[in-house]
Amino acid sequence: SLNNGRSIPAIGLGTLCAKESLKEIVRSAVIDYGYRHIDTARDYQNEEFVGEAIQSILKEGKIKREDLFVTTKIFNHEKGKGQIEPMLKESLKKLQLDYVDLVLVHWPIGATDKETKKITQTPLYQTWAEFEECCSKGLCKSIGVSNFGVQLLLDMFSYCKIRPAVNQIEVHPYLTQEDLVKFCQDQGIVVEAYSPLGSLGTLDWRPCKDNILEDKVLKELAEKYKKTPAQIALNWGLRRNYVIIPKTEKKERLEENMAAGSFTMEEGDYAKVTKLNRDMRCFDLKYWEGTLHIPIFS
Repeated sequence: SLNNGRSIPAIGLGTLCAKESLKEIVRSAVIDYGYRHIDTARDYQNEEFVGEAIQSILKEGKIKREDLFVTTKIFNHEKGKGQIEPMLKESLKKLQLDYVDLVLVHWPIGATDKETKKITQTPLYQTWAEFEECCSKGLCKSIGVSNFGVQLLLDMFSYCKIRPAVNQIEVHPYLTQEDLVKFCQDQGIVVEAYSPLGSLGTLDWRPCKDNILEDKVLKELAEKYKKTPAQIALNWGLRRNYVIIPKTEKKERLEENMAAGSFTMEEGDYAKVTKLNRDMRCFDLKYWEGTLHIPIFS
């Protein structure tokens, strides 16, 4: 449950990088495998595909809008005051929805210019006030943040009228973020884990090339419980009481990921997975091309 009394499904469908194939993936996820939580973002440039999928599902009449939990995200924009509501309305138009269940501040930075090294952004307190206004107007049911650390959250607590319901961060067995996860949960903020299996799509540019799904411990536990390494990693995340949003464009993975919560491991085995932490980030602005390589997590 969120801190405003609303519910959020514990397993969602991540959609980063998915576009043309997304309509069929979302339909299959919802209709065939029982997914009710769909996560997208303006920056993913696929909201229209998510919207088409949702509308095709709703037209069949078996699933209602209120049965679905739809999340989108907006960057802390550089254009100044009054930009959040128009951007959210643009997202709603693409999604063909009257509201989203959750909208997040995608990253706590605005625009960067690689040549001048200039960073331009709206102050976060101003951005958050606009998020709160969107919530009061019914454009979204809940508001939250993404990629926020403790210091930013503490500052937000000093000025917010509505506390963030969610902090969506990268969490997986190689990046456990135990202190941040505990802080958020202690403060009534639900943690959502993106890239809960690591991200093979970032192998080309991130310094650490390790593939979580090839980890020896996860493979041993998978054999012990007759599951896959991915299910072991996802089950570990669910055990830590946060939401997981694995992304896949393969229908056969949809069922596998959704079944991750169908079993329980021994406490000692959960501890083994936690000990795999090596602070490996798959998504770090420090390594992104086209940016100032901002060490935002330092």
